[in-house]
Amino acid sequence: MQTAWVLHRRPYRETSALVELLTADGRQRCVIRGKGRDALLSPFVPLMVELGPLRDLRNLKQIEAVGPALGLNDQRLFCGLYINELCVRLLPEQDPNPQLMAVYGDTLIQLSRAQVEVPLRIFEIELLSALGFSWSVAELEDGLAVNDNENYWVHPETGPRRAPAGATDSYSGQILKQVQAREFDRPGVLLAAKRLNRARLAALLGTKPLQSRQLLQGIQP
Repeated sequence: MQTAWVLHRRPYRETSALVELLTADGRQRCVIRGKGRDALLSPFVPLMVELGPLRDLRNLKQIEAVGPALGLNDQRLFCGLYINELCVRLLPEQDPNPQLMAVYGDTLIQLSRAQVEVPLRIFEIELLSALGFSWSVAELEDGLAVNDNENYWVHPETGPRRAPAGATDSYSGQILKQVQAREFDRPGVLLAAKRLNRARLAALLGTKPLQSRQLLQGIQP
């Protein structure tokens, strides 16, 4: 048995369900037969699962809840759906990452406590790192640190490059250093991190929009 979270599920044939799980061994795509509507197969419930042999479609043989569902509603619910959709869309199958699994669980706990922006930004950064986007937003391609008093554009795939003063969509070197250090309590840093993360994620997601983001935008005034 191993710990797991349900990322997504959908009906499969007449009585089964296809389930996307997040585990320390990576994203797992599996089928549960005869229990497609089991209440345990809901997002945000901490689980222990037993999976069948590794193949194109693994059997979900056993499933147990190890705690109550985390209470996410309104905006926090859509934030939870957002990180689930990112995992399904971007994480390769069976690519072990215990650290991301731990960050995922902590993010859900923080969301259930009504903390939204900071845990989301941290999760995005950890997910990007797991996907190979671990370069520093505070270093140039030659490895030199950005200058506090200069402006920079940040390419989503290659990182910062110098920009003229006052250039559109540029960031000060000081802000980039604070984003890299996760100093999200400083003015402007959280918004900068959101913009930087979104650009890097967009480079991976392509043109297909995130359904969770569209739903969230639909409920916002």
